[in-house]
Amino acid sequence: MLKNRISMVFCSTALSVMLSSWASAQEKVELTFRQFDPPTEIQGLVAAVDSWNASHPEVQVKLQTMSGGDTLAQLAREVPAGAGPDVQQLAFVWTRDLAKSKLLLQLDPLIADKSPGAGIKDFLALELATLDGKVFGVPWTADTFSMAYRPDLLKAAGVANFPDTWDALADASKKLSEAGGGNADQYGFCFPAGSSPDSGMWILANYYLWSNGSTFVDQDSAGKWKVSVTPQELAKTIEYFNKFFVDGTAPENLITVNAWGDPELVGGLGRGDCAITFFPPQTFRAAEKQSETPLMTAPIPKGSAKRISHLGGRALGINPNSKHPKEAWEFIQYLTGPETFKTYNQYPAQKSLISKLAFPASEQGYVEMLPVAQTFERYISSPIPVSSMTALVNREFGAVFSGQRNPEEAATAIIQQLNELLARGKG
Repeated sequence: MLKNRISMVFCSTALSVMLSSWASAQEKVELTFRQFDPPTEIQGLVAAVDSWNASHPEVQVKLQTMSGGDTLAQLAREVPAGAGPDVQQLAFVWTRDLAKSKLLLQLDPLIADKSPGAGIKDFLALELATLDGKVFGVPWTADTFSMAYRPDLLKAAGVANFPDTWDALADASKKLSEAGGGNADQYGFCFPAGSSPDSGMWILANYYLWSNGSTFVDQDSAGKWKVSVTPQELAKTIEYFNKFFVDGTAPENLITVNAWGDPELVGGLGRGDCAITFFPPQTFRAAEKQSETPLMTAPIPKGSAKRISHLGGRALGINPNSKHPKEAWEFIQYLTGPETFKTYNQYPAQKSLISKLAFPASEQGYVEMLPVAQTFERYISSPIPVSSMTALVNREFGAVFSGQRNPEEAATAIIQQLNELLARGKG
């Protein structure tokens, strides 16, 4: 009898432990967070996710990495089939298209329950995360470009302060090139001037136009899309950048360079071949590692109207198939908050955080540019595919740099083809 009682007590205890373990397992939530940055650039993000898991035993997050080129196609396959990660890193420009395809969860009910930080309106580029007035993504990290330069070379050339305007940049570039002996030893300003569809020339062309109060296309008061840049404004823009090659203050081989991360630019700054260029943050950091001499950043030059750059970055969205949307939302609030950015080496898209976090003195150019940067939302909303605009502009600028056209001919060709693309887009 005693043995039977002991056996019954043991079985009862074991069953209780099993039930308790089963209940705990049922209560534990497991989320998958997919991101697309290279593994070599996410050590700080890994640390942030590890910190979340350590402090949230009931909600564990698995970090998954997939290349950016594969992410969109994978989501298009997974979500309609009821699969996919709970939380997905997005490029700003993806969010609206994914929302149109019903591949993202509408976030307004979750936002109403508890807004992240100072509220959803505290985020940069929110317009790219909304569709028909509804929010489908939360801007997470922000990036832009700033000028990058060798302060020692500017000092040696007698350039006391970094040029504040486009004209001053051209003048300083001449001094810097002359200080290098007027040969291939040193050039004043280096930039990607290639004619491929993805060339960085598109970025610089817009900075110059925007800062001087113009843009390629815009809507009028009646909501009609039109080409808003004049032939004169566009020809002046093309002529401005072409003059660096004409004057010999930029090396001619740059007309074959399309990427701002090209070794000619990244290594050239460190070697002193180029005194000034322009970079996004990650490229600047790569240049710093290669340079034995300190590098600095400065704001983009201002034009006749303002100082401006473009705003890029990443957003976060929730899969409509997620079984744990509330927990996913809590995790997103953590990712966009100050704890994550203590280890994650990115700039936050939450405006109130930018002024609270400490950034290296060499990166103050980015800190100054982010508040005045604007997204490409105008172009994204137009009837013309942005890829068509970039291909056209880069091709025609390149034609001038290579001597095939003059600035006026290229400007006329761009405007004519933009009008044709607008007419085609309306049809």
